[in-house]
Amino acid sequence: MNVPESASPPPPAGAAFPAWLAALEESLQRRRDAHLLRELRPLSSATGPTVTIDGRQFVQFCTNNYLGLATDPEVIDAARDATARLGAGSGASRLVAGSLELHHELESALARLKHAEAALVFPTGFMANLAVLTTFAGEHDAIVSDKLNHASLLDAAKFSGAAHRAFPHRRYSRAAELLARFHACAPASRRFLVSDSVFSMDGDVADLPAACDAAERHAALVVIDEAHATGVLGARGAGLAEAQGVEERVAVTVGTLSKALGSLGGFVAGRRAVIETLVNAGRPFIYTTALPPACAGAALVALRIVEREPARRERVLGLAERVREELRGMGFDCGDTRTPIVPVILGEAEKALEAAAFLRERGIYVPAIRPPTVGPGAARLRVSLMATHSDGQVEQLLEAMRALRGKGVAG
Repeated sequence: MNVPESASPPPPAGAAFPAWLAALEESLQRRRDAHLLRELRPLSSATGPTVTIDGRQFVQFCTNNYLGLATDPEVIDAARDATARLGAGSGASRLVAGSLELHHELESALARLKHAEAALVFPTGFMANLAVLTTFAGEHDAIVSDKLNHASLLDAAKFSGAAHRAFPHRRYSRAAELLARFHACAPASRRFLVSDSVFSMDGDVADLPAACDAAERHAALVVIDEAHATGVLGARGAGLAEAQGVEERVAVTVGTLSKALGSLGGFVAGRRAVIETLVNAGRPFIYTTALPPACAGAALVALRIVEREPARRERVLGLAERVREELRGMGFDCGDTRTPIVPVILGEAEKALEAAAFLRERGIYVPAIRPPTVGPGAARLRVSLMATHSDGQVEQLLEAMRALRGKGVAG
C-alpha cells in the first residue's frame, strides 16, 4: 500500500476499532437483506440419518457421511481404542515427534486403495490441496482449474504464485486452449490441470479421460481431488479415477478421510518421489500438528469396511438413483448428478430458504445452499443420501418434496 507524503490528520485515538465494527455490522446487514446471512445451528448429532435440533428430531439428508461409517460401531471402537492407547492428540508435527506407527499404517492402506506407491496424511483435505499446489507449482508455472472446483483447490492455486486460469465447468477443450497458450508463452514452465472428480454442490463427475487427453497434449500434469468419490465410486471404492480407468495417468491424487470414510483428515497419494517431496518441502505438512490418533484409527478401520462391504456403496448409489428419478419426475431440476449428491436447483436464495423451512416443518433437515457457495441464481437444496437411510426415511423425503412441488416450487 502506498502512503501519501502528506497524509490527512489521523483520526481520534481509539476511533479505528468502533469504525471497523460498524463497517462489519453494515456488511452483515447487507447479507441479511439479500437472504445470504449464514448462521451456525447446534445439532445434537450431525452424522447419522437423524439429528435433533432444539429438542426436535429430523431426518437429515445433508451429510457427507455417505456410507454411514461415522457412526459405525466398529469405527467408533477403533477411535476409542486409539485414544486410549495413544492419547487425545498426537502432540507434535510429524517431523518432530508426532509420526505414529498408526499414521504409517493408515498411509500404507490408502496407497493400496489408490494403487499408488505411497500416501501422506494431513489434518484436513483443505491442507492437502494447499500442500500439493503450493509445493509443486510456483511463480514460473501455470495452473488451469475447473471453474467449479472446491474452494481449497482454487485458493491453493492462487497461493502457489503460479499463473492461474479457470475453464468453464467440464469444458476440457477450453482447458486445452489455456494450456496451449501457457506452453507457447513459457515452454519451460510446468503446467497443471486441476479438477475435482465429484463436484460437491452439483453431484456430477469430471470426464477424467478427456481431462488427461487435454493435459497430455500440452505436457501438463493432472491433479485430482477425489474427496467425494473415495469410498463411493469405482469397483473397489477407490474413486472416479478407478471407475474411469485413468489411475496411471494422474500425477497426484488428493482425498479426504472426512466424508465417506467417516473420520477427519486429508491425504495425498502418488509416486514415492511426490510424497517424499511433500514431506521435505510441503509447508502445510511440515508446520502443523499430526492427525489425532482417534481420526487415524477410525479411518483405518473404515478403509477395511469399504474393502469388505461393497454393498454399502451399492446401497447409497441405488438410493440416490431412486431419489433423483423421483424428483425429476416431479419437475425438479437436479442437474447432471450421478452420485449420492442430488441437487434441487431452485434459483434465488429466498426461494431456497423457504423450501428448506417447508421441509423442516415436515421433519426433514436439508439446509439451503446459497451464494457464494454456488453462483448467483443457483441457490438450491443439496440432498445427499447415506447407505444407512432406511427406505421409510427416503419415502418421507419424497413425500415432503411432493408437497413442496404442490406449492408450485420447482427448479
